[in-house]
Amino acid sequence: MKSKIITAVIALFVAVAALAGTTATAPEASARVASGTYTYTTVNFGVPSKSKAVIRGNALTVYAPAGVQRYHLHQTKSGGYFDFAGQRYVLNKRPGGRFSGKTYYGPFVIGHSTLVPRR
Repeated sequence: MKSKIITAVIALFVAVAALAGTTATAPEASARVASGTYTYTTVNFGVPSKSKAVIRGNALTVYAPAGVQRYHLHQTKSGGYFDFAGQRYVLNKRPGGRFSGKTYYGPFVIGHSTLVPRR
């Protein structure tokens, strides 16, 4: 009988803790990259590039000198990232609606990139 009461009390505490944890946390993508028009700059292996970019939902379209490129943007708590040809482009939220971050090729940092809203 005593063990059943202890089990019930523990179950109650677990349920209350789970409920409190789900209601007190921030939304998953609280710093998601908003849809709109941006200027996208990147420097990889020392080579700079600057292009117009458009985000619609999770689709990033970059109008690069080499042609139009489309990427799937993965939204995260701190901003987002996209992958291309073994590279990962990380974009963290900064003040003024800007996003910037490092570019990785596997475990190695090979450059950085920024997204700045166009006004």
